[in-house]
Amino acid sequence: MKCSNPDCNRGIGLAAYQRGWFSKQRYCSQHCRDAFVADAPNLQQKRKSPLRKRFVVAFVAFVGLLVPATFTMAVLAAPPARPEAPHLPGCDRNLTDASASVAAMQVRIKSLSGVDRSETCTATRLYFLEMVKARAVTALCKSGAERERDLGRFDADVAHINDAIAALCL
Repeated sequence: MKCSNPDCNRGIGLAAYQRGWFSKQRYCSQHCRDAFVADAPNLQQKRKSPLRKRFVVAFVAFVGLLVPATFTMAVLAAPPARPEAPHLPGCDRNLTDASASVAAMQVRIKSLSGVDRSETCTATRLYFLEMVKARAVTALCKSGAERERDLGRFDADVAHINDAIAALCL
C-alpha cells in the first residue's frame, strides 16, 4: 500500500500513521502525515464550498417554511383569549341591589352638606364600603367590554372617595 501523501513515493511498512480515529488515509510516517494535513484544509475548503452553500440554502429554506407553519399551528391551536364567564344565578338581583345601595348612599351624602363633620365622615366611609361591594359584584357578574368599562368607573370613584375620606376625616 502506498503513502497517502501525494509528494511521497514510499510504501507503508508495518506501522501506518493516520490523522484522528476515523481518517481513511494512511501515511508512511508522522512527518508525511503532518506535512500533508497542513495543506489539506485549503484543499478541503475549496472542495466543500458548494456543499456548504447548498446546506446553508437548504437550512434557510427549511427554517423559512418551518417557522411560519409552527406559528400558524400555534395560533390555530390556542384557546380563545378570554372565554365568556358563565352567568351565575342571582347576579341580576345582586347587581340591582348593589346599584340601589350605592344610589341610596349618594342621596344620603348629598343630604349631609351642612351636618357635623363626624357624621359626614361616617357616611363617606359607608359610601366607600358600598362602592367596593358594588365593584366586587360587577367583577363577578359582568363580562366583556361592559365589565371593563364599569370596573374602570368604579375604580375611579373608589379612588375619589378614598381621597375625600383622607381630606375630611384624617
